[in-house]
Amino acid sequence: MSSSQETVTSGSAASGTEVCSIPAPVSDLSRRSLGRLVAKNASANLVRLTGAGVVALLLPPFLVREMSKGAYGAWAILLQLTLYVSYFDFGIQTAVARFVAHADELGDTEQRDGIVSTAVLMLSGGAVLGGILVLVMTWRLPSMFHQMPVEFYQSAQIALLLMGGSFALGLPANLVSAYFTGMQRNEIPAAIAITNKFAMALFVAGTVLRHQGLAAMGAAVAVANVASYAGAFAAWRKYAPQVKVRLALISKSCLRMIGSYSATLIVWMAATLMISGLDLVIVGIFDYKATAYYAIAATLTTFLAQVQGAIFAALLPASAVLSARGDGERLGRLLVSSTRYGTLILLAMAVPLVVGGRYILQLWVGADYAVHATLIMQILVIANVIRLCALPYSTLLLGTGQQNKVIISPLAEGVTNLLSSIAGAYMFGAIGVAMGTLIGAFVSVGLHFFYNIPRTKLIAIDRPLLLKQGVLRPLACAAPLCLLMLSRGAVRPVAVGVEVIALAMVSFAVLAYGLQRPERRELLRSLSMR
Repeated sequence: MSSSQETVTSGSAASGTEVCSIPAPVSDLSRRSLGRLVAKNASANLVRLTGAGVVALLLPPFLVREMSKGAYGAWAILLQLTLYVSYFDFGIQTAVARFVAHADELGDTEQRDGIVSTAVLMLSGGAVLGGILVLVMTWRLPSMFHQMPVEFYQSAQIALLLMGGSFALGLPANLVSAYFTGMQRNEIPAAIAITNKFAMALFVAGTVLRHQGLAAMGAAVAVANVASYAGAFAAWRKYAPQVKVRLALISKSCLRMIGSYSATLIVWMAATLMISGLDLVIVGIFDYKATAYYAIAATLTTFLAQVQGAIFAALLPASAVLSARGDGERLGRLLVSSTRYGTLILLAMAVPLVVGGRYILQLWVGADYAVHATLIMQILVIANVIRLCALPYSTLLLGTGQQNKVIISPLAEGVTNLLSSIAGAYMFGAIGVAMGTLIGAFVSVGLHFFYNIPRTKLIAIDRPLLLKQGVLRPLACAAPLCLLMLSRGAVRPVAVGVEVIALAMVSFAVLAYGLQRPERRELLRSLSMR
């Protein structure tokens, strides 16, 4: 997360193939309400996440009741391994969203088309590398997870090959979502993603009901993925016919722009891999019997992180626009307000999970999982609240092209998390892996506040105001509720449904009270209009 003072400043436009120079700004977006655009795109992202969330919350209870713990643990590991293919995106999709937003603000269709064409080539290369990784992981699966029951090896390898191959195939297709995000039309990728999630869930559930095994489940995921790529292509043809994707538009200039922007994102992605991408694999290696429990705990905490990510992804194109205008003061105000909103939303979601976690899990996946997964989930939730309160800052850095100077904190968090998780898994099993995530979160936030923010350019950041309004105000709102619940020993199984609903309502009240008075009035006005 860092600053390369406007990475997009030109390149040589001398040659006709170098299409990425930037002309003088035009005020295409200046007549729009930036706040409404952010709200619209954040809403689209939330709709997208709601669809994914329905699947994420409804499918696991079905699977854990229909599958043995060993089989469900193997399935969770396979899903984790296939996600590694997405790291071969190398941050290119984020770069495309940023540069497309920037080019749209400047009215430069030549730069837009050059960026998109070059990105297609780069993502195709990533797809090849992802396919190679899938082949290696499939080959080495039995030796990696020697505690996995032997009867799952063959079907798990087939499932991994099918799922991983389909995800690799989709890397270039995912450029469609990046383009529409940059054009601030988030509703299109939201529709594609929701359709994909529901189709995938239905196909997987059908194979499980027929007891067809892991290989058939992997085939179901692959079919759903390929269908979604066809849908993305159809959306591209209908809503972006003006974009030219040509070999002739691929240029060294655009390649350098995307590569320069993505270089730090690769470091961030490596850090993310160490922070959350390896946890379940570590549990599978050191404590396989707890894999299913850890997977269930991680599902809820991952959903919390996805909610936050979906909301604040809308800041990226908006901050790119403000960066193009050189409006550092407004970027600073946007950072404070978005950090406050983000922390309030995190607390509103986290408080019920922490204080009533055991009974939420009991209602969701049953008593056995609740007994073994509650503490893991609580630790992971607290860790994610701590580290995600800095997400708006990270997103604004991406939008303003300043990520190149901030690589120490993600690396420090990732290395701390990985080493702590391995040591914790060796000594304490699955719970030690969760503790490693918590330790890394404290390292991350500390480095952000004391090291990264003072070095940030282009954004006028008032650190005391950011701390007071962005973090301490929301914490002060949530503290009485947390203390009350802790004093009575958390939620009890008496009238669980009523207490969970009450917790949700109180969490919303915490969210509303933490807003400033004009913000509360606007929220109530918006709700009444809805």
